[in-house]
Amino acid sequence: MNDILCAMRHLKDQQASYEAAIEENPDNAEVSVPGSRRKRAAGHFSRFWANGRTLKIGFTDNDLSEPHKQAIIAAINQWQPFVNLMFEFIDGREGTPGYGKGDIRITTDSSANYTLIGTDAKANDTWTPTMVLGVKPSDPKFQYTAMHEFGHALGAEHEHQHPEADIPWDVPKVYDHYAKAGHSVEDVDESVLHTFESNKTTYTAYDKQSIMHYPVPNTITIGDWEVGLNTMISDKDKAFMRKAYPKG
Repeated sequence: MNDILCAMRHLKDQQASYEAAIEENPDNAEVSVPGSRRKRAAGHFSRFWANGRTLKIGFTDNDLSEPHKQAIIAAINQWQPFVNLMFEFIDGREGTPGYGKGDIRITTDSSANYTLIGTDAKANDTWTPTMVLGVKPSDPKFQYTAMHEFGHALGAEHEHQHPEADIPWDVPKVYDHYAKAGHSVEDVDESVLHTFESNKTTYTAYDKQSIMHYPVPNTITIGDWEVGLNTMISDKDKAFMRKAYPKG
């Protein structure tokens, strides 16, 4: 059962989101030809960081233990070989030189798990956390959740919301499944059931093995359709990130 719902977050102010994305990486506005890594309609844009840059990743909690911090770092670093970015982990606590300096700012002081998508973190104020990891290292889903959330921080969206996924959801059972874990209908609509329009999103071929895919049990679909918990970055995840952040 997937009771850790990632409430994927886009900024409500789309103009601010757009301006931050273009300031960071002008290619985010590029309209590409069919078959390229981007496919979007006018008004839609990617939120990838500038290729080749160093991402400063700040930890904002005063009471974060070193083992907990290192577990997060280890999960995040699973992405590093597949992107042309450097990760610099900094002390982002209030009162330290790194306060407000993190491009991505992580807090664990929550029961929720969510992350602003890519460069939306730039449009936020410089001290509010942009990645919330309420899951604890003792949870069996800790590494999966941390890797999944950092995929969002790199600009990836949910794979189960892919326009070609065509998941046969049993919608009332989906709502019931997530309600038992305390998630609202609005959260489920935004992060589970909504399908991105094929001409308004950035995507490669649909991938049931993606780390960005939620587990989908048979009990919430119609017919024999399910996806297990994907605990590793898939080959298509790697290919997607290599296209987003190419080397050389």
